[in-house]
Amino acid sequence: MAGAGDRRNGAGPHDLLGLLIAARDSDGSALSRQEIQDEIATFMVAGHETTAMALTWSLALLSAYPQARQRLEAEVDAVVGDGPADPRTLPWTSAVISEAMRLYPPAWTLERTALADDHVCGTPVPAGSMVAVLPYLVHRNPAVWPNPAGFDPERFLPGAPERHRYAWLPFGGGKRGCIGAGFALQEAVLILARLCRHYRLDLAGPRLPRPRGFVTLRPAGPVTMHLTRRDSLGCADQ
Repeated sequence: MAGAGDRRNGAGPHDLLGLLIAARDSDGSALSRQEIQDEIATFMVAGHETTAMALTWSLALLSAYPQARQRLEAEVDAVVGDGPADPRTLPWTSAVISEAMRLYPPAWTLERTALADDHVCGTPVPAGSMVAVLPYLVHRNPAVWPNPAGFDPERFLPGAPERHRYAWLPFGGGKRGCIGAGFALQEAVLILARLCRHYRLDLAGPRLPRPRGFVTLRPAGPVTMHLTRRDSLGCADQ
């Protein structure tokens, strides 16, 4: 990470630490040292394991669905060069990440505490109750998702049928939605594109790994994959 004083063309800070130091609350006051430390800690902890899990499930699914992988490889071969790529030019790669997070959302459960007595669909919710919303189940609801257990990235391509705003919530929703959602999606798309530009990963076993709910939704055991350089397959110019 660049230093807080790093500036480009005098336009202001462009690194996370500099932006936090320069940030102001609604009353114009600066963030405290503790608030800045908390933001950095959250970024470091929440911003790496969840992305790693999204990439793990994406690579496993691409191995299990070779036609989807061929389409992704064709896209990255046409778009990704030696320099930085633009996620907006990678719609299929983006759709693969989104569909992988639908089937295997890294944040598989979201908990909230009821501040007051309430009723949800006729069920009483006393104040102080822990209420859990499970994206893993929401994402597999057949009333919202046709063929909910199937891997179909076309659901997330431009022009796909609209869905309820909370039918897909790997980053939560409402006021408590993940502040890093945009960054995480771009990061995952660019990493997956770069990996698949140069390598092909195949599951060592015949089946997808079973999910298990820890803090994140992880494979129940190690995910063993064979790594092959695509130039050895005659699939990409290196």
